[in-house]
Amino acid sequence: MKKFVLSAVAAVALSAAPAFAADMPVKAAKVAAAPAPSIFDIAFGGVVMSDYNFRGISQSNRGFSGGAYFEPQLTTSFGVLYVGIGALGIDWPSTAAYGFTNPSAEVDLYGGWRNTFGALSVDLGFIYYYYPKETFNGATDDSDFYEFYGKFSYAITPDLSIGANVFYTPDLLHYSKSFAATGGQKAGATYGSLTGKWVTPWSFNGIGSYVSGELGHWWIKDTGFVAAGFINPSYSYWNAGLAFTYKALTLDLRYHGTDQSKQKCNAFLLVAPGNSSSNWCNDTFIVSLKFDTSLSALK
Repeated sequence: MKKFVLSAVAAVALSAAPAFAADMPVKAAKVAAAPAPSIFDIAFGGVVMSDYNFRGISQSNRGFSGGAYFEPQLTTSFGVLYVGIGALGIDWPSTAAYGFTNPSAEVDLYGGWRNTFGALSVDLGFIYYYYPKETFNGATDDSDFYEFYGKFSYAITPDLSIGANVFYTPDLLHYSKSFAATGGQKAGATYGSLTGKWVTPWSFNGIGSYVSGELGHWWIKDTGFVAAGFINPSYSYWNAGLAFTYKALTLDLRYHGTDQSKQKCNAFLLVAPGNSSSNWCNDTFIVSLKFDTSLSALK
């Protein structure tokens, strides 16, 4: 759900012609030193997409969504420190066919540290998912939750990389607060995944491309779910896609899938069989157009 942009620093190489003994001495011209790169930067961007899909499950009722983010960054001797805020349009209908809380948006508040050690990149952080103006049956409700995360990537070659991610929350979607059906139990959850990305060698008029994918599993504590008559909602998720890039733009064409049955989907969403949200867990193809840049890239 979240996009990060790192600033780049250009290096200038100087060359000198060979000198001969018979040549008159020439005083070398003074070259102004390149200014030191700023330790402060701001990454920002936006996205429009045919469906907002979070780990295989629609968050926009199978409809269009959009979002944006803003991320100040501070470069230090031990890595980049960052904080950020992002917002995404969601649609959890509160009508009788669905019965959700229908907040006005999803707002992501996050921060962390990232660094590169040779071919290895590490990103450790915290994210809080905030759902403003959330009510259920006329009363204020609370589906907010948070996750600690670790993201790791290794560049096998400059164009081929593999990665691993882990996210943990002690209380997924505050199920214990929002749904009495869980028996007041906290639903702790751990999501882990493996990723891969290959930047293709082909380009045309500045348009590049890459293929990428992810295979993950979400382990969700079933205490409370089973007691309320639901099955264990844990499931596996995958995506694979082709993306085209031009400067700060990315057009992403991606297929998302899970191993969820209708029963598992109902259990995860805590809804009765026949609820109109049951198709939110179906495999789907999503098109998204993203814009990502930073202040340093615009200078």
